[in-house]
Amino acid sequence: MIFKSLIAGGGYKILGGLYLGWGIGANDSANIFGTAVATNVIRYSTAIILIAIFVIIGSMVEGPDLYENMTFSSAEATSNLALAATLAAALTVTLVTFLSIPTSTSQAAIGAFMGIAIASSGVASVEWNKFIKMLICWIVNPIACIIIGIILLKTIGDLISKTVKSQMARDQIYKFGLIIFGCYGAYALGANNVVVTTAPYYHAGMFGPVGSKAAFWAATVGGISIAIGALTYSRKVMATIGKKITPLSPFSALIVVMTHSLALHFFTWLKIPVSSSQAVVGAVIGVGIYHGAKTINKKTMAKIFAGWFITPLIAGLLAFGFFYVFGA
Repeated sequence: MIFKSLIAGGGYKILGGLYLGWGIGANDSANIFGTAVATNVIRYSTAIILIAIFVIIGSMVEGPDLYENMTFSSAEATSNLALAATLAAALTVTLVTFLSIPTSTSQAAIGAFMGIAIASSGVASVEWNKFIKMLICWIVNPIACIIIGIILLKTIGDLISKTVKSQMARDQIYKFGLIIFGCYGAYALGANNVVVTTAPYYHAGMFGPVGSKAAFWAATVGGISIAIGALTYSRKVMATIGKKITPLSPFSALIVVMTHSLALHFFTWLKIPVSSSQAVVGAVIGVGIYHGAKTINKKTMAKIFAGWFITPLIAGLLAFGFFYVFGA
C-alpha cells in the first residue's frame, strides 16, 4: 500500500525529503556523540552506528506524533510543493554543513515550509500563531540548555565527587553515561526532527490517507534517511562541536549530552521540532560559563550564531523561488 501511494504520487519527488533527512544525520549527529568522540571516550565508527540504530527507533516510536501539527497554511498540500520545500531546506543545510557549521535543520525546514506557505496562499492565510509558538520554543531552547547544563554540572559533579572516590570508577561512569545518553540523544533526535523530512509528503497523501498509519511510514522512511546521513558524512561537524567551542572533559561532555537529550525529548512531548544544534551548543556554552567565560571560543560562537540566523532566511527565500519553478 505504501509503495503504491508513493508511486501514484510521483515517488521520485520524495528525494527532496530524503536529501533533507541525510542533511540532518550529517549535521546533527555531532550533537549526539561529538563530545564523546572528541574526548576519545568512543570511536567515531561506533558512534555513527549507534546513532543510525537509535534515530530510526525514535523516528518510528514517537516521530509520527508530530506530523498532524506540521502545516502552516490552508492551501492544499501537493507533491510538487513538498518537493520545493524539502529541497530548499536540504540545499541550505548542505551549504552550512559543508562550511562545518552546526546549523538548525529544523529551522531550515520550517523556514522553507513558511516560504512555500506564503508563496502558495499569501501572507494573510499563514498560520502565524503556530509559527510564533515554534519561534518562542527556538529562543527558549538554547537558553534553557545553558541553565540546565550549569545546574547539572554542579549537582551531578558534587554527587559524584562525594560518592565515587576512585578516578578509574569515575572514568567508567563517564564512559557508560556518554554511551547511554548518546543513544538516548539519537532516539530523541529521530523522534523530534524526523517530521521535517517527510511531513509535506505525508500531508500530500503520498504515504496513503492522512492518519497514524501513513505517519508511521513517513517517519520510518525519514528516520532511515537521517541514519544514512549519520553514517556517511558527519565527521566534520563533530570536530566543531567537540573541540572548537570550549574544551571539554569527559564529565563535561556527559553533561552536554544529557542536557541536549532531555531538552530535545521535552519539546517532542510538546510536538514542536526544535534545533538539536541549538540545544547542544547551549549546553556547551553552559559548560564554558561554569568554568569561566574566557574558555569559550568567541569566533566559533559568532560563526554558529550567524548560521542560525541565516539558515531559515535562506531556506525560506529558496522555497519561495522554488514554488514558481516547480509549481503547485
